[in-house]
Amino acid sequence: MKRIIEILPLGNGAHRNQTGNLDAVPEGWAEIPVGLTVPDTFPFVNITAVNGVVTSITAGTVPEPEPTPTPAPTDTERLRADVDYIAIMTNVDLGEV
Repeated sequence: MKRIIEILPLGNGAHRNQTGNLDAVPEGWAEIPVGLTVPDTFPFVNITAVNGVVTSITAGTVPEPEPTPTPAPTDTERLRADVDYIAIMTNVDLGEV
């Protein structure tokens, strides 16, 4: 089994990679030798490759995760907001619900 990595990183700093029974390494990719230590930040790494073989691989910078977006209100939450709005606009006290 060969483990290969695309030499040029993606915009976020990660490198695309594949593991499989490959006859040849595609253009723009390099083979990671079996004995080479791969950092925990993989696929966010810095590599040096010579003639289709990775000769050096060091830890890269893992980007911060994007914040989780606020979920859209449920139908019940929207209905409750509408009822509250109408009550305020018509000066109706709904009490504690």
